[in-house]
Amino acid sequence: MIGGLIAIAVAVWFFNTAQKIPDKDPIHWGAIGVAVYYVVVALWTFVTDIGFMADLHHRNVAIGAIIHYLGPALGVLAAWLVRRRWLTGEKSGSA
Repeated sequence: MIGGLIAIAVAVWFFNTAQKIPDKDPIHWGAIGVAVYYVVVALWTFVTDIGFMADLHHRNVAIGAIIHYLGPALGVLAAWLVRRRWLTGEKSGSA
């Protein structure tokens, strides 16, 4: 449930940002934001559900919670990086 709410927030975030930038389709960018978020969460789920990670997840509640909530956090981080790099066009400050 929280993942769906985060996905909606990411879509609104990308949509609002794209509205402020000329030549950017807000609906297209909202969909890109959600896609980036869900791809990262799906990859994280796949990686943590195999072998020893799944066993570790079920043996320790604290580690299980960290593993569980780190996927959405990484998804938001990836969405932020895509937004920063391709939607707003910000570059890193190193020259």
